[in-house]
Amino acid sequence: MKNARGLTLIELMVTLAVFAIITTLAFPGFQLYQQNSARVSDINDFVSALTLARGEAIKRGVPTIICASTDQATCSGVNNWATGWISFIDDNNNGAIDATDDNGALDAGEPVILIHAALSGANVVFADINTGLERVIYKSTGITNPAITATFRRYDNRCNTLPDANNDKHIRAVIVMSSGQIRLSRDADNNGIQEGLDGADLLCP
Repeated sequence: MKNARGLTLIELMVTLAVFAIITTLAFPGFQLYQQNSARVSDINDFVSALTLARGEAIKRGVPTIICASTDQATCSGVNNWATGWISFIDDNNNGAIDATDDNGALDAGEPVILIHAALSGANVVFADINTGLERVIYKSTGITNPAITATFRRYDNRCNTLPDANNDKHIRAVIVMSSGQIRLSRDADNNGIQEGLDGADLLCP
């Protein structure tokens, strides 16, 4: 009966070195995959929330609001929607016109449609950097109030850490038009950087 032969110290060191090299090479790719997956998830969640708020405004015939929120209970008045958001009916539905109806704040008796927690990831920003929009208000007709076009850019720490030639390609945007309709940014000219509604490249701030 032969004795089982174990690894020598040198063989073990070589194995560990190879494992370390493979891990080092694989980690950046895995990290990129995680960041891109989170970006897709965040964009989809935001589009779903906007679509729901608009649909409820039309269905109920009353204004709805979706706003950035740091506590997931009130509109916090911040422009970075990465802190989370809430959506609610801006009408307490008591059959009377009250001061709390259509006042832009979540008041007692006004149902909350949706609550979304803060986004995860390193230095994630989700904001309309052009207008600083803190909330989107939908009228019962489904159009926004006021009638403006907002471009919510979603980006992360890659905007600050990658070389200038590469960082802008990681930005994505959700565009809310005055009609209330929603569209996503796209790379129409195939230069690797997506464009907003005006056709201009979306750049890191």
